[in-house]
Amino acid sequence: MINVPNEGDDVTQLPGRLVHVERMKMRWADMDALGHMNNTVYFRCLEQARISWFDGLGIDYADRTQAPILGSVSCRFRIPVVYPADLAISLYAGRPRNSSFALSSAITDEKDPARVYATGEAVMVWIDLRDGKSRPLPDWLRQRLQGLQQ
Repeated sequence: MINVPNEGDDVTQLPGRLVHVERMKMRWADMDALGHMNNTVYFRCLEQARISWFDGLGIDYADRTQAPILGSVSCRFRIPVVYPADLAISLYAGRPRNSSFALSSAITDEKDPARVYATGEAVMVWIDLRDGKSRPLPDWLRQRLQGLQQ
């Protein structure tokens, strides 16, 4: 379980090591009837940051034999994102477990990182795509994640 910092706390207190920052602009269509970013869009931002990091690792989704899938995801909404907004989604990788690892994240204002819109956590599970069962993390990924902890 992630210890979510209180508003104004430093997001560098999130568990794990910083592995990726994704920058995005809030789109006009991302707003809901209340005039702020719809709660579903936060999850899309977190998803895009994860996928961009996986792309950078060279994970081949065309392989169709083994890949990471989302085991669980949570988001703590802190303050509303109001249009226009330039966002930075920071991703922190945790220690590898047998077949999974946690990714903590923060959605902040790109120009003012102390302005934290949301924090979240995703548990990624490595599975065999043919039978849908978890498998041990591949050695290359485990070594990469362990190297982040040093």
